[in-house]
Amino acid sequence: MLAFAGNSLLCRLALVEGSIDAGSFTLIRLISGAITLVVLTLAMHSKASYLPVNWKKSDIVGAMMLFGYATTFSFSYVNIATGTGALILFASVQFSMIGFHLFSGNRMQLWEWGGVGVSLIGFGYLLLPTATRPDVLAALLMIIAGMCWAAFTILGKQSTERPSILTMSINFLLASLLAVLVVVLVPLSMEIEHITYRGALLAVLSGAVASGIGYAIWYAVLPTLSILRASVVQLSVPALASIGGWTVLREAITISTGIATLLILGGIALVFAVRN
Repeated sequence: MLAFAGNSLLCRLALVEGSIDAGSFTLIRLISGAITLVVLTLAMHSKASYLPVNWKKSDIVGAMMLFGYATTFSFSYVNIATGTGALILFASVQFSMIGFHLFSGNRMQLWEWGGVGVSLIGFGYLLLPTATRPDVLAALLMIIAGMCWAAFTILGKQSTERPSILTMSINFLLASLLAVLVVVLVPLSMEIEHITYRGALLAVLSGAVASGIGYAIWYAVLPTLSILRASVVQLSVPALASIGGWTVLREAITISTGIATLLILGGIALVFAVRN
């Protein structure tokens, strides 16, 4: 969870300082994450193969979702606070997962619908036109990032024919290639002249440590956790990100944001508590 929150903090820190642009941060993060995961995968599974013949359609779709998540995540954090961004991202992921649950033919109990309702009230309260409301475009981008990450997670869980870390490393590798292709076709997506050593270092830390190693640890322990525990432990991410933003960037934690956080996370916790 520290790695998840660290991604938000590292990205916001790099962008608010102006030490790197969002496009460059995304590219460096994906490439460094891919390199780290490939090294970890080969260390754990020496016979792992990255030949195109072993790629699946789900790998390509997963890479597109990963690229979509990483891109919208970075561009959102240009104009949104660390904790608020993490809260919107987390809520979007959970709402998307619940939507997939319903789309798959499952039903929800009354208390589960009540939890969703409470979360939506908190989400609406967070986006009310007040002085503390986050930038609308930034919030929309983070919502899209959450939807992409939820799709990436679902695809990863459905891929059980090979080690999860191998699937993830292939997805990161393909997403990196997609990012390079976008840069080649749309050079304006990056501002190379604005990249500093500090900005590049923060992007590498986000990709190699918070994403590569962090995701590897998470997916290694995920099978040992119940759905309830896995979901509840993620409730700590927005809080950790907010504390990090307040400590490192001196971002204010307002009462309205606190109320919205309690409503959103409390409602989501209720959904999973009732389900289990």
